[in-house]
Amino acid sequence: MRRRHEGFILIEAITSLTIALLVIFTLTLCVNEQFKLLNNWEQRVNAHKIVLLHLKNSQIPEKMTIKGQDYYFSQIKNKYQVRVNKNVYQIQI
Repeated sequence: MRRRHEGFILIEAITSLTIALLVIFTLTLCVNEQFKLLNNWEQRVNAHKIVLLHLKNSQIPEKMTIKGQDYYFSQIKNKYQVRVNKNVYQIQI
């Protein structure tokens, strides 16, 4: 009788391993997506800070580097624009 149950134990172990790997994979995906979301929000906040800095002082350079990312400021009439990577953040006053 013992030999019949060894196959079941092996199947249970493989099933448990598969479920554990799926849980780890799903959590990894979720955490990575949350970091992407945080990075996007951080870029947005930094872009708005740069616009505020330019409103207070016009002597601030057009290009600023924050945490390894280059932010480019431009102003056209009453539109303030900051480019970072492929994103453009624009404020119209």
